[in-house]
Amino acid sequence: MSTTFRFIANPLGPSDVISWFKELPLPPTMVQTERGWNLHFHEFGSLVYSIDSTINPQKSPVVIIFLPRVVRGVLWTVGEVHFLSTPLKQQFPKLHRISTAFSKWLSAMPCVYSNNCKENEFAYYLEGSVQNQDTPVFAFESGYSALQSGRYFVADSDNEYRLDTICKTLALRGVPCADV
Repeated sequence: MSTTFRFIANPLGPSDVISWFKELPLPPTMVQTERGWNLHFHEFGSLVYSIDSTINPQKSPVVIIFLPRVVRGVLWTVGEVHFLSTPLKQQFPKLHRISTAFSKWLSAMPCVYSNNCKENEFAYYLEGSVQNQDTPVFAFESGYSALQSGRYFVADSDNEYRLDTICKTLALRGVPCADV
């Protein structure tokens, strides 16, 4: 099973997460995508391809990062970091150590939502499927400030239908979303 980390931060500012990976002693090869970055830790192994010529992320030393972004003008998505290799520790022990180090670094930030907590102070501002996932959500300073000022967050994976429903709810709270 892959390992996922979630975070909130201002999508318009520089990414602390990207900086963290760039500052590693053996930084990965980084390829920017429409929604974030794909990282290949070539020092730990080659990319493995599936029969259809796509990269097999479960057998390759890769990490996928979905950066926070603005949707519908007023919503920010929750950022995600996915260590996809499985089993990570057995296949790529050095990448597992990076995952562990990243976890320690990220967990030093305030946890703003977790299924393990009885009270989540900011749950009201986490819309869509953000609360339906097992992994906690940590906040960088910019994300924490946004929560305190009433910014709403959605999951990166929430589709247009889900966003329509969220925007209708937010309109009742006096928060108008931008048209698609």
